[in-house]
Amino acid sequence: MFIKKVKNSKDGTHRLYLVESYRNKVGKPRHRVLKSYGVLENLQKENPNILQELKLEAGRLTDESENTQTIKIDFTKLQEKSLLNYGYVILDKIYHDLDISSFVKNFESTKRIKYSLNDVLRLLVYSRCLNPTSKQGTFNHRINYYNQFNSMKLKDMYKSLDHFHEMKDDLLLHIHHKIDDMRKRDCSLIFYDVTNYYFESETIFGLRQKGVSKEKQNTGIVQMGLFIDSEGIPITYQLFPGNTNDLSTMKPILNKIKEKYNLGSITIVADKGNNSGENLAYIDDHKDYYIISQKIRGRKKEFKELVLDESGYKYNHDHTFKSKKIHRQREVKRSDGSVYVINENVLCFWSLKEETYQKNKRGDIEERIEKYRKKPSLLNASNSFGIKKYFKEVTIDKETGEYKKIQKQYMFDEDKYLKDTALDGYYCIVTNNLKLEAYDLIDNYRRLSMIEDSFRVTKTDLEGRPVYVWTDEHIEAHFLTCFLSLTIYRLLQLSLKESYPIHQYKKALNSAQLIELEQGVFKLNKSDDLFKEVLKTYNIDLDKSYYKEEHFNSILKMIRWFDYI
Repeated sequence: MFIKKVKNSKDGTHRLYLVESYRNKVGKPRHRVLKSYGVLENLQKENPNILQELKLEAGRLTDESENTQTIKIDFTKLQEKSLLNYGYVILDKIYHDLDISSFVKNFESTKRIKYSLNDVLRLLVYSRCLNPTSKQGTFNHRINYYNQFNSMKLKDMYKSLDHFHEMKDDLLLHIHHKIDDMRKRDCSLIFYDVTNYYFESETIFGLRQKGVSKEKQNTGIVQMGLFIDSEGIPITYQLFPGNTNDLSTMKPILNKIKEKYNLGSITIVADKGNNSGENLAYIDDHKDYYIISQKIRGRKKEFKELVLDESGYKYNHDHTFKSKKIHRQREVKRSDGSVYVINENVLCFWSLKEETYQKNKRGDIEERIEKYRKKPSLLNASNSFGIKKYFKEVTIDKETGEYKKIQKQYMFDEDKYLKDTALDGYYCIVTNNLKLEAYDLIDNYRRLSMIEDSFRVTKTDLEGRPVYVWTDEHIEAHFLTCFLSLTIYRLLQLSLKESYPIHQYKKALNSAQLIELEQGVFKLNKSDDLFKEVLKTYNIDLDKSYYKEEHFNSILKMIRWFDYI
């Protein structure tokens, strides 16, 4: 049996029918209509999930028909019921392994909270993982989870945000220790980067400040500095006002984790946006190491010439890559006026692949340059992005051609352009670990892409922005749920032999849905292949279509207690 959807050519609506396949007397396949449900569009006004639910029911009817059982279904009651997600139990298992419930319940006991703070946090985290939306939307969708969260009140959710802000630092430290217990966490090599998130509101207050938005938004933004370990699992983070310079974010958060997390000697990998003398002096002074990219363009002429100087470079066998090491003593003037000296290596690299990438990235810049060379007066702020640096302002007397303070125009600086393009394919990395070889240095630096992926996941899959809450405490709580969601997903990725991108896990967990057919009897829909693979990790078999409530609950409990890490 199956659901057949027939379009009405006059008004474009669709009618739904329960249809059965059979063969006529001569053996040819035919269909017969067993039941008409009416117009789909009208049914969806009452129940948006009606089509999927009727398809599930058609499957059940087919199964029961094959077992020659009598079918008696109250379709009116079925249409009143909704699909429930049970895939969240996988997230619940990792949440349990991290012992977050015990931590939150202990916090509850000190505050005399009359509702379940732990349930609120679980709902916010699981919804952020599976169906990210506003806090109001999360509350409204709480009934879409199997056997959970129905007794919660909206006012309790908003009150909880202040508590989550209060417990944040201690909870992150607690989770760090739990991950260390489970995985023998390696924090000898850690990765740091900073990004920003924009708000739905344009109001400027507290953490919400005007700054350089990475997504070109005009609202206020908040800065986030994030540390992750060598497996890509988040360690900790800190929020800063949106007008905070990227360079000044590393030291405060690094100082905090050095004091509280007892990481021992560490190597910090970061990009050029965090390359300041103050940061590097701080790291070196604490007997730690750094691997950080070094800007070439915009540096002094002597440094550029040093990079381009062919002496000292070693090529690979097909001359598509070369590198050289330069040792230097770097004097850093610190904020207190003192001078700190760092012994470091500058690793200079060139690759044909990188040169090709940079030239392609340049796009149509040469065509645009030629256009404005012919008629410089057309050059203005609206069309000069990426090329105005190659034009210098001059004042020209149109009649004599002599340089005078008469009218400002632009002249193409060909020398600057050629010097800039000569650096295509070159990049530099600096380190105070003088024992590291070039290829080890590159390998460690390239792994910085893990933190870039973490920011991408937080912004897209977890929809961490725009931020809808507005007080600093609620902003902190919002990003705590984002951090916990990212951590749980990373642990889920590592639990499988083959890793998949997070958006596929999100889809897989959302595919695990069921519907109650009658009191205590549930029909499971067809979940996707990745969810089945996740279940195999837990040695759990859900191959049946129908389960009694007590049997299904016992299976979910088995998942929670399964030790997979």
